[in-house]
Parts: sequence; C-alpha cells; structure tokens
Amino acid sequence: MVLYVMRRTLIAAVRLGPSLQLLLLLLIQMTVLPGIADRRYDHHLLGSSLEWNRPYDPRVVIHSRFQMTRDGRVIVVSPRFRSGVPFTLGSFRTAGASDRSVVEPDVLPLPSAPDAHRAEKWTPPACTNPNAPAPLVNVVDLCMEDINDVVWLLDVGVVDTMTGSPRRLAPAKVVRLEIEEDRDHRGPPKSSYKSFEINIATADTADGCSEASSCLQYIVTYRSRTGERNHYAFVSDAARSTVLVMNTDTGAQWAMDFPQKSKGHEAAERDILFMVLLSTANGQTWLYTTFMSGCKVFGVDLEYIDRCTLDGAQPAVVEMGHKPYRITVLGTDTGSRMYFRRPTENEIWSWDANYGPFHPTGFKLVSKGTDCRAPVHVAPGYGGFVYVLRSNFVDYVRNSTGSMGAYSLIQPVITLSSSCSVSTTTSLQSKADGCACLLTD
Repeated sequence: MVLYVMRRTLIAAVRLGPSLQLLLLLLIQMTVLPGIADRRYDHHLLGSSLEWNRPYDPRVVIHSRFQMTRDGRVIVVSPRFRSGVPFTLGSFRTAGASDRSVVEPDVLPLPSAPDAHRAEKWTPPACTNPNAPAPLVNVVDLCMEDINDVVWLLDVGVVDTMTGSPRRLAPAKVVRLEIEEDRDHRGPPKSSYKSFEINIATADTADGCSEASSCLQYIVTYRSRTGERNHYAFVSDAARSTVLVMNTDTGAQWAMDFPQKSKGHEAAERDILFMVLLSTANGQTWLYTTFMSGCKVFGVDLEYIDRCTLDGAQPAVVEMGHKPYRITVLGTDTGSRMYFRRPTENEIWSWDANYGPFHPTGFKLVSKGTDCRAPVHVAPGYGGFVYVLRSNFVDYVRNSTGSMGAYSLIQPVITLSSSCSVSTTTSLQSKADGCACLLTD
C-alpha cells in the first residue's frame, strides 16, 4: 500500500539570501493572500488553460465517498457543499509500479472535459450537439458494478448545500459513467456517461412533500436474475422517507415507503437514510435501510423486484432488528458484511447478514480509531482489500477546519504492523512506506 496525498500548490524549501527572502514574501502576499477564496484553480497538470479558469478554494474541497476499479484507479467524490469546488468527481492511480512511489497523487477531474463539471446553470447547445449529456453539478454518492468498470453516480443538482443559500442548477439525476483505462496512466482515463433524470414527483407521500423538501443521499444498483431489462438503481430520500427505484433499462420509476423515522426528542430535522445491499450465503440479495435517528433496521428481499415493477405493488419490508444505539453506516464488502460506527467514535464495526438479526451479539470490532480522523466510507478495492476513507468531516461541517482545511485518508481496513505504521504528525511523508492513501486539500 502506498501513501497518497492530493497535491497542494507546493513551494520548495531552499536557502535564500535576505533580499530574496523579502522579495519572495512580497510575491506571496500579492498572489496568494488577497482573495484566497476566489483564487483560480492553478493545478499544474491542468495548466493555465482558460477552460479551467474557475474559482477554487482548497479549504472547501473534501472527499466524502470513493470506489476503486479493477485496475487500481481510485474515484473520489467531492461534493459542492460550499462554493469553490472546481470539479465534483475525480480520480487518481494507485496500482501501477510507478504510482507506488508517488506520495502525493494528483486528483484529476473525471470526466476530464471542463464542460463535464459546471457550477452554474447549463442549457444543451441547440446547434452543435443538442443531445449532449448534462454536466455533473454536485455528485454526493457513487457505487460500482463489480463485473466491469461502470460507476453509477447520484447527482443532486443543488450546490452550496452547507450554506444559507443553496442553489438548484439542474434536476437531480442518476449518471452511468463507463471508464476505459488506457496505457497512459498519467492522465485521467477515457470515459463516457449517460444521465437518467430523477422524477421527484414519483416519491410523493401522503404528507404532500414538495420538491424542495427532497433530500437525496445514497445510491446502490442491482441487476435481478429475472427478465431481460432488469437493472435497477435505488436512491434514498430521507426527507420523504422513501427509496426511489429506477429501472435504468426501461426508465420506469416508483418509490418504496419507509416511514419508520424516529419521533419525539430523538427525531432529527435533517435525518439520514442509510442504504446498503447485502448478499447472503443462500444467494439472496437484500436492501437494508435504517434512519440515523431511528431504532430499527429494515430489509427488502430483491428477488421479486421485477414483479413489483410490473404490478405496481410495494415489496414486503421486513424488520431485521433493533439498534442498541445510533450508528453511522459506512458501507459493505459487496458481500454479506456491513460496516458501521458510532457517530461520536472512530472505531469500525461490522455485522454479517448471514448471522441473523441485527443484534449486538453479531457485532465485530474491525478497527480502532488511532487519531481524530473519523471513518466516513468503507468499500472493497484493489488487491482484495477492503478500504476505508477517513477525514475531518465533523470539523468540516462545523466550518472549523482551520487554515489546513479538509483532509482525507484512504487505507486498508486491517491492523497495520509496526513496520507499516503511519505517523499523524508532520513527519508523515518520511514515515510512509506504502501503508495508506492520503488525500488533502
């Protein structure tokens, strides 16, 4: 494993005379300090191209979700929580022989075309290509098909969601991104994508929710074993207490109702509806859901999801157990194991769906937190390992990250040996010997 850091603008440490030091200080004050929040994106690999001449604030860029391809490319999500995020989806390499010596990989936009990432309203060109796919606005979650390098994205279409004035720039959509890795691994891979607009009205419930009250959070995909046009995308909507079901082959959309939110003093104004897919040893695939403020875990058997689509019937929602405390669901190993943590702790726990009901007797401690970085996502990756993304997301939400801004760490979910430990001090680079992937902005 290799230590990876998202590159900042670096200034080499050299010995300078007093006059040169003064000159350098003046140059820094003129070019960096004034209006740092509106500083233009000056990544050295993107160059000085006017196409990428957009506002960029490295302190507001944080990676919240990730996936890995079969060739070892890491795809990271950078939601536009605040203004200053140049692109909302990026990637970097980890598996190449030359990549393992890179301590600070460059996270490049994916897709690489500047028009594929826009933080302003966009209308399709009328003359050149009216069928051009809509650009990515704000990707908040992603998942990957394990049989090929196809990534499914959830783009909510709203930016600046952690400010007092969020802006809707485009309808919410599900995006199918196909990656074609080429021999030149120094740049972003070739990719093509197709969008499926989400019909928010499909998820209407009895309380008459409006589109503004929708809160789309997670996406998972599933291909059933019956029928020919049988690929589904599931999108959780915490505000409406529903899971939107989209058949990406036919375009049909409908919603499953999960009204088991917590009430009373435990209720949260902005809840989270976690959602994962787990496959059991008997060949069944279940969709598990739970609200952060709720006390129950629910499951839906996806064996007959095609029948529900044809008949318009709601599938049976089964109660799978009670939570002994609030949990934050982190992800799965694409098998039967779900990973989670307590919201105020950094330990990673797992529960195996083959065990039976969701109960503390089936919980297993996987990893203890060794520093202040909280795990935010777990996913399988290159080399057969399960990886975890850790970050200072709690500080980011409170807007208290300080001058260093947001930072993220990707590492295998295993107990590292003493010879492969990583220091959390400023000597991190010198001690890293291929033990983790670190992304900082």
